[in-house]
Amino acid sequence: MATRLDVTQAFPADPTTVLAMLADPDYIVLRGERTGATSVSASVEPAADGGLEITVERVLPADVPSYAKSMIGDAITVTETYHWNAPAADGSTTGTMDARFSAPITCSATMTLRPDGDGTAVVTTGEFKASIPFVGGKIEDLARKQIERYLHKEQAIAAEWLAR
Repeated sequence: MATRLDVTQAFPADPTTVLAMLADPDYIVLRGERTGATSVSASVEPAADGGLEITVERVLPADVPSYAKSMIGDAITVTETYHWNAPAADGSTTGTMDARFSAPITCSATMTLRPDGDGTAVVTTGEFKASIPFVGGKIEDLARKQIERYLHKEQAIAAEWLAR
């Protein structure tokens, strides 16, 4: 059982600027705080292939239905690992994201960052898997909806960041 994730974000800047923003630890922390995290840490390292390795750990209040509360608790820790490949001449790139939760659920996705008119589009496609008997599908769908809200809210946060 798995639940699909398919989100396209639009950013009002060129791909090189957007990738630099996505890899800026100050932006990562701000994005985490503005999307409800009570704690955020980020590390950004160059990758051997010329790309970037980004690790983000967020602690969030567990806003989950009662059937999931006993399995998840009051807070959930999410550790996200991003790998962005070296950008092409036009700034476009691809990457992967793996998210591990302090609950029995994971998310793996591919990402494409590309020029889109006067801005940049980031397309994230992946799936959630929960290893929870009987309610795994419900938990996956809940996680997908929360990640979609997070990614859409990021567009507004990014627009403010890019306008400074």
